[in-house]
Amino acid sequence: MTVESLQAAAHPWRRRLGILPLRVAPGRANLAIWAFAIVCALAQLAVSASLGVTLYRIPLAAALILSLVQAGAIVLALFAPVWATVFALIAGNALSGLAVPGPDRPWPIAASTIVAYTLVWIGVSLRARWWLPVAGWAFSVLSAVMVAVDAPTRPDDGLVIADLIVFAAVTLGGVLVGVAIRNWSLLRAQLRAERAATAAELARREAVQDKARIARELHDVVAHGMSAIQVRAASARYRMPDLPDEAAAEFDEVAATARSAMKEMRVILGLLRDEEGEVDHAPQPGLADLPVLISRANDLAPVSETGSWRLAPAEQSNPLLGLTAYRVVQEGLSNVARHAPGAATEIDWTETPTERGIRIRNAAPTRAAAPRSDGGGHGLRGMRERVEAMGGTVAAAATGDGGYVLQVRIPREEQA
Repeated sequence: MTVESLQAAAHPWRRRLGILPLRVAPGRANLAIWAFAIVCALAQLAVSASLGVTLYRIPLAAALILSLVQAGAIVLALFAPVWATVFALIAGNALSGLAVPGPDRPWPIAASTIVAYTLVWIGVSLRARWWLPVAGWAFSVLSAVMVAVDAPTRPDDGLVIADLIVFAAVTLGGVLVGVAIRNWSLLRAQLRAERAATAAELARREAVQDKARIARELHDVVAHGMSAIQVRAASARYRMPDLPDEAAAEFDEVAATARSAMKEMRVILGLLRDEEGEVDHAPQPGLADLPVLISRANDLAPVSETGSWRLAPAEQSNPLLGLTAYRVVQEGLSNVARHAPGAATEIDWTETPTERGIRIRNAAPTRAAAPRSDGGGHGLRGMRERVEAMGGTVAAAATGDGGYVLQVRIPREEQA
């Protein structure tokens, strides 16, 4: 919806009265057009009134009033083209009817009236469809001819015909100029819109290509590796018959974790490869999946929970909140398993009237951590980006006892 349509919807009475928005052109061009129209209107008022009284012997009051109406039509053409047409025709016909003909002056249309008509038709052509200025021009020419024919006395017919020809030609030129400028402006606006649409489509295509490339890399590098881990872990108890039951259960847990990761990886690959984002995907994990995640982490080190979240109906139906909380806990527990193996971990769920919090604190590790592999360090950054997208904050720091604490705060949704 355009700005003009919004303004028309906000003020329906303006549309019924034929009043358009005051903006004729964008930027400083709009101010220049208004300044030019006002200057022309003031000049027209002075010239038409003085010529009407001195040269055409029109009564002073009538000359001033009609000249004022004629000058006002020039400005009205920029925001009320219908009323400008009506006022221009009334003033022009009245000035022609009251003017005293003579051989030493143009008649039945004075030169000032020709200029006024021309400016009005240009303004009307810029703000209205072509038929309005054309109809106004035809009516003005027909009225001028009728004034010339019905006049009791008139100068030489040749002078009258010449005046009418000049009047019709000049004002028709104003109509054609206005229509041409309007059509050129509309074509430029359409061209800009098409260029913007083309640029947006190209940007979308580039984004789709980038997503497809990322999906291929994820599939080739991560998915294949996770698949190999899952297969080897699931088949460990069959490939090694003498494997202890405790070790076999550990391998089964690794296989289940790998399968869960592969399931989420397939969802991510589907999102990346989907151009329109409208296909159905598997549901993302949420708060309901946290018990399973915590129970798996509890197999490696003790994990405890304190507090809880009391979700409003709107928050329960918001999948982004549940997914964010799940990813925060998942990343926090993964960091504990990598950097503080065996450390006891406490997950504290807090809430206030304005925000919700997740605090994950682990004690000092009970054994040495495995060497850090290349390419790490992106988990905390991704968590921070996910939480900041919801307007929250993430803080992480080491504690004095050798442990680590992760604090996440997410603002609560305003309830209606």
